[in-house]
Amino acid sequence: MATPTIMFVPGAWHNPVCYSIVNHKLKAAGYRTVLVSLASVGPEEHLKDFGPDVKLIRDAIEHVANAGHEVLLVLHSYSGLPGTEASKDLDIASRSRAGLPGGVAHIFYCASFIIREGESLSSSFGGHDLPWYNIADDKSYYTPRTPIHTFYNDLPADEAQAAAAHLKPHSYQVTHSKLTYAAWRYVPSTYLYCTEDNAILLEVQKLMVEEFAKGVEIRTETIRAGHSPFLSRPDAMTMAIRRAAGE
Repeated sequence: MATPTIMFVPGAWHNPVCYSIVNHKLKAAGYRTVLVSLASVGPEEHLKDFGPDVKLIRDAIEHVANAGHEVLLVLHSYSGLPGTEASKDLDIASRSRAGLPGGVAHIFYCASFIIREGESLSSSFGGHDLPWYNIADDKSYYTPRTPIHTFYNDLPADEAQAAAAHLKPHSYQVTHSKLTYAAWRYVPSTYLYCTEDNAILLEVQKLMVEEFAKGVEIRTETIRAGHSPFLSRPDAMTMAIRRAAGE
């Protein structure tokens, strides 16, 4: 793999500022980086599906690829769904066949959702909402009931509170959007297991990689961290991304 551009996409409720430390470390190591904000996080009018998120990610990938660069896509939590969907026909091989430069060379899933085609985030887990979801009465958005315990359980209290202050309501209906393309079947991928994760438990992370993606070779790494290793273990996450980039 040529030195790729690292493209960060945050998960639900988060904005790209959460990646600031890792982003800085990768830039210091000589990598180009791109930060993508999601349309589903804190919009004036909440989304009906994940289409606008998919489009934002696709547009960002195409912009980098058209400049002749390969992309290593870093997806966290929810963004594993629109990020996977957005990669359709934008991988290196597909773009090369079309006579186009660049494209997605690798996907780095950080405590992220991996689901099968035809499934949604909701349907993949029996249609049940997680107990820490706080869903608006009109089901237009949802927030985490216990953000510090759920996302930042391995951070000092003051840092956890500062991180939680950046969270915004997330469009709830995106959880019912069905995936039509499972990029991890076709694009080299890494999954970063987070052993102390209270949002997506380790056994669920392994269920997705070992059962939902059974038969597909997904490279894995394991880190002793909660749901947000870009805050609690930035050095370790940075090095995991660099290894995924081919170092």
